[in-house]
Amino acid sequence: MLKHFHLTRRQWIAALKWTIYALMLLLVLIIQDVVLSKHPPFGRSLQPVPVYIVCVCVREGPERGGLFALIASVFWCLSGADYGNLSVALLPIGSILGAVLCRAVLTVRFLPTFLCCAAVCLLNDSVIFAFKLVLTAVSPDQYYRMLLPGWALSLLSVPVLYFPVKAISRIGGRNDL
Repeated sequence: MLKHFHLTRRQWIAALKWTIYALMLLLVLIIQDVVLSKHPPFGRSLQPVPVYIVCVCVREGPERGGLFALIASVFWCLSGADYGNLSVALLPIGSILGAVLCRAVLTVRFLPTFLCCAAVCLLNDSVIFAFKLVLTAVSPDQYYRMLLPGWALSLLSVPVLYFPVKAISRIGGRNDL
């Protein structure tokens, strides 16, 4: 039966590309949950995983990138993310809308990707904060004291993650860019 299972060179390259994306997601998740949680810079929790998910979605397009965003956000939720079930809905939808916007109106370059990351991450963090505000004892002033500075510091990871994602997206040639 395995002798009939034949993958073309292009399929092998695509499998390699998505394997590298998955391994990089695992690396970013480990850095976020192990290194940055024990030693938070400036006392703020940083979240580079949503930034990485949005970068991949914008670079790969709404179809393939959206599927990656959905799978990666489910994986992130199952790893124990705070209110990760909300991120399963918000990250793929926001990433797909950002990818569509970048493809239709803007170009797929660093600055539009940075703006998409900023918008999607702020939306994700704000909705999670709103749920925390309703369900737990979180004060409204923590939005300005904790969430916005953490969001701004998380955006510092965009250049660190965008350029490797850009290099990985070029594996196998440019399909639809």
